[in-house]
Amino acid sequence: MDPWLSTLIAIVAAVAGVVLLLLIANAVLLRIGRRVRLLRLAWLKVRRPLSLLLVSIALRIAVAQSLQDSSVRTVAMHVLLIAILLSAVWLVERFVLAWLTHLKDHMIKRMRDDDRARRRVETQMLLIRRIVAVAFTIIAIALVLLTFPGVEQVGATVLASAGLLSVVIGVAAQATLGNVFAGLQLAFTDAIRIGDVVEVDGTWSTIEDITLSYVVVSIWDERHKVLPSTYFTTTPFINWSRTGDTVTGVIYFTLDWRVNLEALRREFERVLEASQLWDRRASSVVVTDSTGDRLTVRALVTSKDSDSDWALRCEVREKLATWLREHNPEALPVQRVILPEQPEPGAPEPVAPGRD
Repeated sequence: MDPWLSTLIAIVAAVAGVVLLLLIANAVLLRIGRRVRLLRLAWLKVRRPLSLLLVSIALRIAVAQSLQDSSVRTVAMHVLLIAILLSAVWLVERFVLAWLTHLKDHMIKRMRDDDRARRRVETQMLLIRRIVAVAFTIIAIALVLLTFPGVEQVGATVLASAGLLSVVIGVAAQATLGNVFAGLQLAFTDAIRIGDVVEVDGTWSTIEDITLSYVVVSIWDERHKVLPSTYFTTTPFINWSRTGDTVTGVIYFTLDWRVNLEALRREFERVLEASQLWDRRASSVVVTDSTGDRLTVRALVTSKDSDSDWALRCEVREKLATWLREHNPEALPVQRVILPEQPEPGAPEPVAPGRD
């Protein structure tokens, strides 16, 4: 029989056997997975890298048994070896990531009533998953390089010049490495979490994503700002949800001294009682300053989160401004000008005092 035909038959038989085995395993595990959800999720995570690994192993065995020594056999065996190594690393990575996902879900389920702790776990697990992915990528590249002859000598040369190389890399990648360490610091010191409401450059934003080198914040007008991780370790910022989501907001009014404060307080309380945004923790109307012909009146409100706080402050400001205009217009700021009295017609001009 033609050796190429026998090789083709061996390859087809090997692939068919692996595909049949995988189809049977997939049907059985999915059927069992209807009752055991964890098993089903784990199988869905690993079946692709496992399929690639088994097919690569079967092809390598078929090629080794059917092809004679030649350059084609050597290249095919090398390519299949690389495929086996990459699929094995991919499979192990999927196992580790699936375990991390299960661990995160288990921890979040225990912290169901603590939103702050839940978001902290999600942030830390996100960074851990990315570190694991980078680590396995480096391992895969290293294993592939080791399959080529002569790499050992290259490695020895690199190690011999490691001192100079480390200095060059350290200087060239100082900013990048600084961002990486800053990202790890942010995630594991609980400074910010995904979903936190922060004030950056005077703008209220929500932490949308935290990577090893940068942080993405989402602004209320649907813009997205990308900031280096070092920004949050070197620049002061306000975290409105650091210890909880509840927010205290204030509204300032500049009014005339003739304002009816008692009536204003009653209207303020009526507006809050009718609003679904007020969480009923605290409220007050007080005069915080008096300068010249103006009073500064502060209205304080509380709400469950920053979005509700913004909407509640707008609502209170609008309704109190309308009430002042319609029911207490004398409280609106006015500009007073005092004119000197005019002398009566025919009256003698006042004589300025002088010296005799």
